[in-house]
Amino acid sequence: MATSDHKRRNQINLFLNQYFNIFLVGLVGLILVAAYFLFIRPKFQETMGVIQAGLEQQQKLYAGQQKKLVNLQAIAAAYKQISPGDLEKFNKILPDEYPTEVLFGELEEIITQSGFIISNISITPAGLVADDASGTVGSLSINLSLSAVNYSGLKSLIRKLENNLRLLDIQNINFSPTEESLTLSLTTYYYEKP
Repeated sequence: MATSDHKRRNQINLFLNQYFNIFLVGLVGLILVAAYFLFIRPKFQETMGVIQAGLEQQQKLYAGQQKKLVNLQAIAAAYKQISPGDLEKFNKILPDEYPTEVLFGELEEIITQSGFIISNISITPAGLVADDASGTVGSLSINLSLSAVNYSGLKSLIRKLENNLRLLDIQNINFSPTEESLTLSLTTYYYEKP
């Protein structure tokens, strides 16, 4: 019995000695295949998904920037076609500087042409309306007190203010027909380049 047991061990040892390298290569290959399917492939697919999502996002961003560029080029071309006279009109609507003295003169001219008497004019800065890289748009608050005002004259004055080249927003009107007095609150705007 000892001999048959011994023979079997020898056969196993001979088999292992003869096929050990093949067995080892097969075992290592099996471990590598299992590692690939369990760890490497899922990580690779996840990484490829992240890269693909980033690429799509960059392509969308690029397409958006291309649209902006086309729009800006169209705006630049349209701006070049504007005549200097039209640009001057635009600058009167939204002037480049704080135009207190000029504004006072324009309002005085409009009011006196309407036949009213100016009791009081006050022009004060009201603050910023917008502030960005292209410049700052600020506003001025104007308070007017007028006398010798009748209803038809008031309508005429409002029409003149609305048709004026300078952008004027009427904030408040207080008209007293018995006293023939008018108090107006207006807002106008100016532009400051950065």
